[in-house]
Amino acid sequence: MSVASSAVLPEPLARRTARGPSRLALLFGVLLVTSAAAFALSVVSYVRPIGDGDGLPTFAALHSMRTYAWAFFVVAGVQLVVGVCAAAIAGWILAPARGAAFATVGGALIWLGAAAYGVGIGGWATVYYFASDSSALGTSTASALVDRVNHDTPHMLLVPIGGAVLIAIGSLVLSVGIWRAGTVPRVVILLGAAATVATLALPPSTILGIAAEGVSSVTTAAIGWYAWRPWHGATRRRASAGGA
Repeated sequence: MSVASSAVLPEPLARRTARGPSRLALLFGVLLVTSAAAFALSVVSYVRPIGDGDGLPTFAALHSMRTYAWAFFVVAGVQLVVGVCAAAIAGWILAPARGAAFATVGGALIWLGAAAYGVGIGGWATVYYFASDSSALGTSTASALVDRVNHDTPHMLLVPIGGAVLIAIGSLVLSVGIWRAGTVPRVVILLGAAATVATLALPPSTILGIAAEGVSSVTTAAIGWYAWRPWHGATRRRASAGGA
């Protein structure tokens, strides 16, 4: 018997999910799309980085790609917020009893971190877009403004980096809950936890960063699959029994 098929589907929930399109199938689809988008963004970041190295982008790096930088930050922020919040929901589903306390705390930290990250990365998109507009501010003023923004580390980094750290901590706590629940193969949990630490520590615009993001994307999609699979299988079995 597989790990996923050992999960027991509560009868009231089974009746609800049997009606109409499966919400869990939608959840799995969201995780699949956002996981693929996260990996694609890491590749884009490697191929066309914003600025040089791991530091904040300068005016010289921004002024010729300000629209691209704005779009990249916005898409990256939306993708991450939607993806990690969906992953937290999948984790809650996978730990309905044993491990539920860890899953609840971990998911709550993920949601809080996602809110902070979304606010921070949205701020980056807006500030850099308008601060690098040399046609309105003039080159010297725009350059000085971007430089001033980049040197205000607390206001620029505290919120988005703090959010990313909360997401990482929440993901690890959530992993403990899923581990205790025993509803997902433990190799998936271990790889996902390792990828969480690696994506936080490694720059995304490097080969190692891309590899870590790839592992994270695969394991996150797998979490969605295991959250959907038992309900999907139970619905199919009931449909077959009803037609017999």
